[in-house]
Amino acid sequence: MVNPNTETSEKQTQYIMPSEIESNLLDGCQRIHGQDLLECDKLIVSQLLITGPGSAEDYPAIKTRRMLYVLDGKATGHWEATETEINQGDLIIVPGGTPWGSSLQIISEQLTLLSITQRFNGEDDASSGAQYDKAVQVISPRDVETYQPAGHKNTANRCLFVNDQVEIIEGVIEAGGGAERHSHEDLEQFLYVLNGESPILIYYPKGVAHGTGGGIDDRLELLVVYSPPLAELQDARD
Repeated sequence: MVNPNTETSEKQTQYIMPSEIESNLLDGCQRIHGQDLLECDKLIVSQLLITGPGSAEDYPAIKTRRMLYVLDGKATGHWEATETEINQGDLIIVPGGTPWGSSLQIISEQLTLLSITQRFNGEDDASSGAQYDKAVQVISPRDVETYQPAGHKNTANRCLFVNDQVEIIEGVIEAGGGAERHSHEDLEQFLYVLNGESPILIYYPKGVAHGTGGGIDDRLELLVVYSPPLAELQDARD
């Protein structure tokens, strides 16, 4: 796992290739493999691969909220006596203390998830700015309106989730678009490139300048995460 809180990596952009990181079966699991990707001030980022089809294994509940972005695959979730269809691009919000694995039915041959977990700070999930109750929520970007962020050209963002610790955005930059060169002095940011031949996670520590500085040649699809949130536009569903 890349830990930016070291002298050698501080204030440097990190480029993390999931294809180059070892994958291991999670403790007590036979079908869930995990890769540790990044450890931030407030977040822990990993990638999970669940082989299917069939019911996913029971995954132990943790004390803090977990956000699971579907990178690939298809499933149904069975929470609160309802069945929810889960597709690529959906975001699953699992409140702290809530089990989720045994209620997930994998339809495809595998389900790949980017797991974004809030660090435990001694508070329970309900006291840490939660917008949701203890039920698992599935957020589809198709249900969220787009907006163009400031300082960007030909860019459409969808804010899928925001609380006091994290903001998760799905963004598309069309050819010719991009962001002006800028930095965020008080927050960390990472980008997961969703299109292209090989997935890549790009991490920007606080204060590190980034941006295209001009128009890009090809369309770019991204998952953008800020911690704490930039909050340019709060959750677009509100």
